[in-house]
Amino acid sequence: MSLALNENQTMKTHLLVLAFFLTTTLQAADLPTGHKTPEGVACDAVMAYINRDSKAWLATLVRPIFGEEGNKEYAEFKKQMVDAADKAKEDKSFKPPRIVKCHKARQFSMNGPGSAAYALAQFSGNMFVDVIIETSPGKTQRLRYHVLEDKDEKWYFEPRPDLCPLFSMGLNKESDSTELLYEAK
Repeated sequence: MSLALNENQTMKTHLLVLAFFLTTTLQAADLPTGHKTPEGVACDAVMAYINRDSKAWLATLVRPIFGEEGNKEYAEFKKQMVDAADKAKEDKSFKPPRIVKCHKARQFSMNGPGSAAYALAQFSGNMFVDVIIETSPGKTQRLRYHVLEDKDEKWYFEPRPDLCPLFSMGLNKESDSTELLYEAK
């Protein structure tokens, strides 16, 4: 029995490795989506806005964590956002932005937000994601999304950091992200 591979088998092996590499590379270049990653839920929230899909936007949101009064304000905020999105569906002048970059999620530079999120609401992850949108040709805007990993091991967008500032202390004082995860072609 010979252990040497013939040329045909060697070529097949090389092609399989190349196909795996290309598939992995192409998948990494796709726009992140889903609750499995902080970047995925941040991009889903942005896409829900772009598509004016209030149900998809609501599905990205963190559970109420703000105490009795804060939760009432949060519920009213969500209702206003849903009403605005549903009304915007009729607006023919709406020119949707597009996501042009998504940076890798980052930890807060201070220890406080992560510890507070865990101690007060049992969140196992507390990060932020910078998403860059193109609002018109050549004009971009950075959106910073605060995201939390809940007990179900899924990530959720927290749209009202003002309602629980301990969880997002220093959010808008963090430097701009530089490590790209996705860039539109």
